[in-house]
Amino acid sequence: MPSPPDLAGRDRAALVKHLTSYWQMEAANVLFVPAMAWFLIARFGDAPDLAFWLGAAACSGLLVIGAAAWRFALAGLQGKPDLAARLTAFCAAAELPGLVLTGVATIATAAAVVANGWPPRTIAAAVLTALAWAEYVNYYHWQLQNFDSLIDLKRLAAGRGLRRAHMGRAVRAHRRKRAAG
Repeated sequence: MPSPPDLAGRDRAALVKHLTSYWQMEAANVLFVPAMAWFLIARFGDAPDLAFWLGAAACSGLLVIGAAAWRFALAGLQGKPDLAARLTAFCAAAELPGLVLTGVATIATAAAVVANGWPPRTIAAAVLTALAWAEYVNYYHWQLQNFDSLIDLKRLAAGRGLRRAHMGRAVRAHRRKRAAG
C-alpha cells in the first residue's frame, strides 16, 4: 500500500484543502491549457497542425496523470488505501503511453520547426510538448514543483537538490509488488 504524503509543514485540514484544489486544478487544465493555446494561435491568424494536436494530446494526457497523482496523495492522506492503490495502478499503466505520446509530439514539433520555422502553431506545439515533458518528469522522476511548500523551498535553497517524485516512488513500489507475485 502506498504511504500517505508527509504534511509538508501544514496541518492535516489545510493539506486536504490544498491537495483537493490541486487535483481539481490539474483536471481542469486537461482541457483549459490546450484550449487556451488553440485560442491564442487563432488570435494570431494561424491554425492547428499535427504537431499542435500531438503536443496538446501529450500535455492533456500528462495532466490527467497529474490529476490522478494529486488525487492519490489526497486519498493517502484521507486513509483511502483502495483508491490510492487504484490511482497508483492507473499511473503505472499510463506512464509508457504518456512517454511515447510525448516523444512522438517532440518528433512532430521538431519536424514542424524544420519544415515551417516558428509560426504560432509551432510555438504552441513546442510549449505544449515542453509542458508534457515537465509533467512527466515532475510526476514520475523528480519533483520540479517546489514553490508551494516551505519544506521543499528550504530543501532546494540548502542545495540538497530535487526530491524524488511521490507518484514515481509509488509506481515503482507498485511494479515491484506486482513482479514479486
